[in-house]
Formats: sequence, structure tokens, C-alpha cells
Amino acid sequence: MMHHAKQAITGKSRLVLGVSIVAASLWLSLSGCDSSEDATFSRGYAAYRQGDFGAALTIWKPLAEAGDARAQYNLGVLYNEGRGVARNIPLAMQLWRKAADQGHMRARHNLALALIAGESGEQDYPAAINELKITAAAGFANSQYSLGKMLVEGLGGARDEAAGLNYITMAARQGFAKAQYSLGKAYRDGAGVEKSEEMAAAWFMKAAERGHLRAQRQVAFRLNQGKGLPRDDAAALKWALIAANRGVGDAAKLVAQLNQRLTVEQITMAEQEAAAFRPE
Repeated sequence: MMHHAKQAITGKSRLVLGVSIVAASLWLSLSGCDSSEDATFSRGYAAYRQGDFGAALTIWKPLAEAGDARAQYNLGVLYNEGRGVARNIPLAMQLWRKAADQGHMRARHNLALALIAGESGEQDYPAAINELKITAAAGFANSQYSLGKMLVEGLGGARDEAAGLNYITMAARQGFAKAQYSLGKAYRDGAGVEKSEEMAAAWFMKAAERGHLRAQRQVAFRLNQGKGLPRDDAAALKWALIAANRGVGDAAKLVAQLNQRLTVEQITMAEQEAAAFRPE
């Protein structure tokens, strides 16, 4: 069996459904082997990276027509986003269906999002749930999170907070930042779980370390207040700087307050740590 590395290009489109569902992304599985098919597929990826979407479409289309699930998925993204071709959601969904029928998880996930958003003309939550259950069961964290949010909100059926939080927890344990942040909120509010500031802070910290902006804000204020975490003004300044540099207004105010209390050495260290921070 060939080993396939995975590369991703995040699309700008976002499907908003009343709950925060992940955006569609272009995922490519590139092989290190020298087969003609993989070499052709890789040329399409290179064209995409260079912004030549028309060329990428031209290269991938014959592969998709020959049954290559990766190419079918990627063409679906191009048609969904109108890159190198006129936007055509029905065709994108057809391509994702073909890829999904071959076991392509991300294609099935995107198909579910399109059904949720009503991209084919009307929303179909039950059909979307059926698709998400397949990919969630296969361990795809994006689908676990999306399905969990739908169940918590009661989209497509009766509200089932316990089942929804179970799926969200599965995604969170895989390191999915949105799921980690959602669990933090659930423990903070006592929504479906026993309220716990310590558990809330722990999940917010995990999400913050993965680059989740609102979680970074939460961690900064919690460290400043000693809420669920031991009070640590120097660490609070680090996280407040990270959030403030990304445009969080009240985080900038917290930075100013902490700068009044900390020593020059502590401020310098926090600034260095904030500048060096990279999401996990």
C-alpha cells in the first residue's frame, strides 16, 4: 500500500447554519511514488498553489472522470468556490458524492455541509446527519464536531445534548480546537455537564495552544483572575498579548493593566513568549 501524505488549502467559503460549522477545505493526498497518475495529480496541485486554478481544473478533470476520488473532491472544491471556473454548487455536490461513494471522508463531510446550508435549493438536516454519522464513526474530527453541534442544537431531529457533547468530546480529544473551545464553554456554563471552572479552563487552554482566538482570550482573563487556573499575571500577559495582536480589544486593555503591575523583566519575557508562540 502506498503511503500518502496530506496537504491542505483552506477555502474562503464558510457554511453558516445557526451553529458554527467548519468551513469547506481543499485537501490533497499526494503520493511520493512516481506513477503517471500521481505525477499528473501533483502537477494539478502545483498549479493550484501558483494560483492557476484553470490549469488545475484542466489537469484534474480527466482524473476525476476516470474515477480518481481525490480529483473528484478537489474539482468539487473548485466548482464550489468558483476558482478557474464558474461557480456551480450542484456540480460540486455531484463530484463530492462520487468521491464519497468511494470512501473519501472529506468529500462526504463537505457534502453534508452543503446539505445543511441548502446549497442544492433547500436545507436537508436529516440527510446531512446521515452523512456526518458515517464520517464521524470513521474518526473524522471535523464531522464529529459538526454532528455534535447539530445534535446539541436539535438540527435535523430532537435535541440530544448528551449525544452531541459525546461527539464534540471525541473531536476535542483528537485536538480539534473548535471542539475543545466548545467543551470549555459547556463546563463553564454547566451545559450538559457538571459545571467546573477547572475543566473549562483546561479545555480553553488546549484550544488556545492550538490557536483558537476566543480561547486565547479566555485563558488570558482566567490567568489574571485565578479562575480555574492558578493566578499568574506574567502568563496572563503572554496570552493577552497573543489575543490583542489578533485584534481582541479587551485583551489590549488587559495588556495595559498588566503592564502596570509587572516588572520590566516579566513584561519582556511575556513579550518574547508571545512573539515566539506558534499553534500546536
